[in-house]
Amino acid sequence: MDPQSEHDPDASPEAMIFAENLDEFAARVANICALEQGGQIPQLEAYQRIKALYKQLRTSKRNLLTPEPPAD
Repeated sequence: MDPQSEHDPDASPEAMIFAENLDEFAARVANICALEQGGQIPQLEAYQRIKALYKQLRTSKRNLLTPEPPAD
């Protein structure tokens, strides 16, 4: 988990979940990079996997951290 959110008593549950998602993204990207550097997957596949993970992370951010417009 992100150290900043661990120590921030005002962090929302959504921010904490996003921080966990970000940590998972970083770990999975590192794993994909290791696979590519080790010759186990080609560069294009590594790129495509990372791109898909990024899209998931972006959706997570949008769903968790984008404020809803005020109700009329």
